[in-house]
Amino acid sequence: MLLMAFIGVAVFPFWAQQSPASKPSVPDLLTKLQSKDWTERSDAVDEIRADPDALRSPKIRATLIDLLDRENRETDEALRNAKNPRPQANTESTEGDAQEGYGEYCAWLSQTVESFANWNDPHQACILVDAAQITYPSQPQEAAARARAAMPCLLRQSQSDLEINREIALPLLAEGLEKARGTLDAKTAETAREIILGDLRDPSAGMRAAAVDALRQFGTPDVIPALEEVVAKDPEPEVDGHSIRKYAAEAIAEIRKRKLQR
Repeated sequence: MLLMAFIGVAVFPFWAQQSPASKPSVPDLLTKLQSKDWTERSDAVDEIRADPDALRSPKIRATLIDLLDRENRETDEALRNAKNPRPQANTESTEGDAQEGYGEYCAWLSQTVESFANWNDPHQACILVDAAQITYPSQPQEAAARARAAMPCLLRQSQSDLEINREIALPLLAEGLEKARGTLDAKTAETAREIILGDLRDPSAGMRAAAVDALRQFGTPDVIPALEEVVAKDPEPEVDGHSIRKYAAEAIAEIRKRKLQR
């Protein structure tokens, strides 16, 4: 027993020096990625991002894709089931910190998945769209191809039962329409355009503002008449010098400026 204790004491310093350099195994990472505790899943994502070898593992990649899909679905389900979306005063700080941490984890997860995702796979494309994670290549043809791949999922998200999903999807839809211009089939392009213009008249002020913002960023001169109607008729009152009507006027100016620069 004393000998074993001596060996343990002698070996411990060596082990302690070596352990920080050790990397978690693929099975260990897979276990953490499937944990019920999101902080453990977050830790695993951090470890994978720091280890290029782990990120090259097909099992790790497949699990990360499934995990992002899981986080997307669970977030939507939580929003649908939320009965008291505003935390109580005595828990606001703690819950706010947790929500921020979870949001950062999901952002890192979606960026990691996008770094290796196959946009030719409709399932993977939709998972990234649902996470609002679309980065377009610099080459116009490649960007158009990615926009076409994302378009079916963008159209679906733009008609989600969750308003927050629709608000997030609108600028992505408008950008995809702009990136794929001239390469989309006429029916798909017209459907996307109708959704965006239709949301200029949505009962929700948030949706109308999101539609104006989408057109401000990516709209073309043909949408100016619809924006002029918003300037003239939007019912939302002005608050502190701001209104959807004024925002629509600014959007028109941005579109005209963009036209002159081309």
